[in-house]
Amino acid sequence: KYTVLIWVLLTAILCLSLAGVGWNIFNVIEFSRLNAVKTTTYSIILVFSALLCIVVIGVMVYGKYVIKDGKLYTCFGFIRTKIEVEKITAVIHFKKSDKLVIYFNQNKYAVVVISPSEYDNFINALREVNPKIAFDNRIDGEDTPA
Repeated sequence: KYTVLIWVLLTAILCLSLAGVGWNIFNVIEFSRLNAVKTTTYSIILVFSALLCIVVIGVMVYGKYVIKDGKLYTCFGFIRTKIEVEKITAVIHFKKSDKLVIYFNQNKYAVVVISPSEYDNFINALREVNPKIAFDNRIDGEDTPA
């Protein structure tokens, strides 16, 4: 579940890249008979604009987490990463900001981007693979001295 800001940014990137595709198609057609260098340049920019469109649409449509074979896969379109569930040391739900954060070995962390209604299912699925994962609820800033 992306925030409104993320949706706005993804939509803006999609609109700009679609405009780039359209503009560069026009330029390739216009310069195809006149200038080989410009035609090549606009063709390359067209390919990059089209690839950006595909990546953004993939992130918009296909964002999910999968737990399989002892690994947590994060999928944002064609961008995929995997994390060994055994390396996850804790999951903390920060109540004030309503964010779920997973912590790994070596003091690394990642914010989980899912609907808050799915937090319990996500945590339970992780703990089925690795029961040693600690879980805690915190109020943002409660460990900061006043």
